[in-house]
Amino acid sequence: MQVRKLGVKTRCEMPTCKNTAAFQFVAENGDSRNSLNLCEDCIRELYGQIGKILTPKSPKNMLNKKRGEGV
Repeated sequence: MQVRKLGVKTRCEMPTCKNTAAFQFVAENGDSRNSLNLCEDCIRELYGQIGKILTPKSPKNMLNKKRGEGV
């Protein structure tokens, strides 16, 4: 999936949103006819909701190793 900045004026495709879309989500094949156009506000809301479901794991802490482990 690719995210592109829109250069043309088009409506956000969220059902209740009346804003102008700023970004376009396009599938890997690059066919812009099958894309999703969203405004910045809707992307921020979507990002927050996705963050509640998918959270990356933090890396192992290398500074708090017990003595004698590793090196």
